[in-house]
Amino acid sequence: MNNKADIDMYKGLASYILPNGVLEYFDVVDFVEEPTPEDKLYTKLLYLYLDERDNRPEEMSSSKPNGFTEESHILDFPIRDRKTILHVRRRRWQTSDGHNYIVPLESKLAIQHKAYRKRHKRPKGRKRGRKPMRRTSFKPR
Repeated sequence: MNNKADIDMYKGLASYILPNGVLEYFDVVDFVEEPTPEDKLYTKLLYLYLDERDNRPEEMSSSKPNGFTEESHILDFPIRDRKTILHVRRRRWQTSDGHNYIVPLESKLAIQHKAYRKRHKRPKGRKRGRKPMRRTSFKPR
């Protein structure tokens, strides 16, 4: 296999692991796995490091890169027996007048999140926690 085929294979695998749309805006730059001896539910911690791609619009093509923002940590769904934490860094750009700017992400990611929340909305009147037990009438024979 050549290097491009390897990269495409890893991107394909990452697309199954990461939330939808993430690979359109971010590159996976590293991952680290650590044991978690104190956690009884998970045997390991998986840290995935994501850096934002160059997503500048045409009107910002003259701006210069100005590093990354501080990492944001996002607790994601576990992968197998690994607690997964995403470390996300956004790109900063400096415009010609010296102002720092962060390109707003397409609304795709926000819309998907909103749609997920809407589909999995808690029914009215139901509080967080355990589901209420269904009461049935029981008649002994």
